[in-house]
Amino acid sequence: MVLGRKYSIVTVSHKEKKIRNITAFIDSGADLSIIGSSIAKRMQITDFLYERSWIASDGDRRYSPIVEIGVKAKDDRNIIHLDEVIVDDAPLDDETDEEIILGLDYLQKARKILDFAD
Repeated sequence: MVLGRKYSIVTVSHKEKKIRNITAFIDSGADLSIIGSSIAKRMQITDFLYERSWIASDGDRRYSPIVEIGVKAKDDRNIIHLDEVIVDDAPLDDETDEEIILGLDYLQKARKILDFAD
C-alpha cells in the first residue's frame, strides 16, 4: 500500500499579522509543527520564545527558535493556537512549495481524523 502525501491550504497568524493561502504538509510523524524562516520574516516575527533542540527525520540534531502561531485551515472552525512551533528551513520541500509542516500538535488540537481510504 502506498500512502500519498496530504496537504492543506492554511492561514497563519502571529499577533496582528496574517498570511493566507499557505501550502502546509500534514506530517503525522512529526511531534511539532514547523514553519520556514521565510514565513517568520514575512510576518516580522522577532519575539522567539527560546531555542529548542530537536532531531530531524535524517537523524541530525538541530537547534531552532520556537514561536507561537495560530493556524486555520479551510475546514477548521476556529484558529488553532500552537505554542511551540519550530522555525527552520531544512525540512521544507522547495519542489512542492510547502512552507509549513503541521505535526501531531496541530492534528490533536484541531481534532483531525486521519483517513487513508483514498
